[in-house]
Amino acid sequence: MSLNPILYIEDEEDYQILVKRILGHAGLEIVIADTGKQGLALLQECRPGMLILDINLPDTDGYSICHQLRQDPAWEDLPILLLTVRRRPEEWLRGFSSGANDYISKPLNPPELIERVVNCLEGKSQRFKSGATAEYQLIQAASSGNRAAFDILIQQYKPRLIESMRQTSRDETEAEDVVSYAFIKAFERLHTFRGEASFYTWLYRIALNEAMARGKKETLSIEELTRGDETFLPAALTERDSVHQELADQDSVAHVHEALSRVPEPYRRMLELFFLNNLSYDQIAQRLRVPEGTVMSRLYKARRLLKEAWEQKQAPVGVSGAA
Repeated sequence: MSLNPILYIEDEEDYQILVKRILGHAGLEIVIADTGKQGLALLQECRPGMLILDINLPDTDGYSICHQLRQDPAWEDLPILLLTVRRRPEEWLRGFSSGANDYISKPLNPPELIERVVNCLEGKSQRFKSGATAEYQLIQAASSGNRAAFDILIQQYKPRLIESMRQTSRDETEAEDVVSYAFIKAFERLHTFRGEASFYTWLYRIALNEAMARGKKETLSIEELTRGDETFLPAALTERDSVHQELADQDSVAHVHEALSRVPEPYRRMLELFFLNNLSYDQIAQRLRVPEGTVMSRLYKARRLLKEAWEQKQAPVGVSGAA
């Protein structure tokens, strides 16, 4: 843990006193600045081990200061914790986009404040990564223990996911149950998220798996299978287990599997691993012993080959002997 003081830029005296008291009881030294200008001057003077930065300041805003510091190599590795009353997803995303390592919301919870500050000082929070998306940094903050960050993800994606699950659920209640399950599972698996697809795509696959497991399985069109947009794809192509399936549904599944059989190796194997076994890109790379960076392009070609096989199967047969 850094022995340098923590610089806190905040114009509200009540919060200055509160934060200094909370962190002081944890044995941490705090230096206070009332404005952005004063804070930037103190940065040079005391060389803090960490910066706690309020968003709303009388002469500027925390986003601008954060962005300014990240443009200077001298402050590239300085842990920055944004402190704000703002709880809308777009504001949190803006904060991570400007270069924050972590976020904490007002009103303050003392144990949470201490936890987030100590994590930053000990390098347990996510490090600022130039070029990383704001969404990915938000997810990494949630993965490192920031529960409010995960609440922001729920706020961002829950309505959209419920709307999608209405199409695969018997009623509104089941759709909401499926979505709640998906968020619980996503939280448990956050450490496995690597940004290979969008968070919503990843979340959608979890929810759709659950919906299918509950017995409400949609007919899978070849257009969805081959379009390359995983938002619309189930994580597995499984045979329907009900004997009361409509004949058209049975034919569709049979045609998909027949089309798969026409795709040459190793592309057929890649499709099976991705759709049937629900493996991630890195797992597919390990199983097939190919570079992970090539999996996406190989899957793209595999989809194209599958679509061609499907279209050959579906092509109308000419009627001979017509008058």
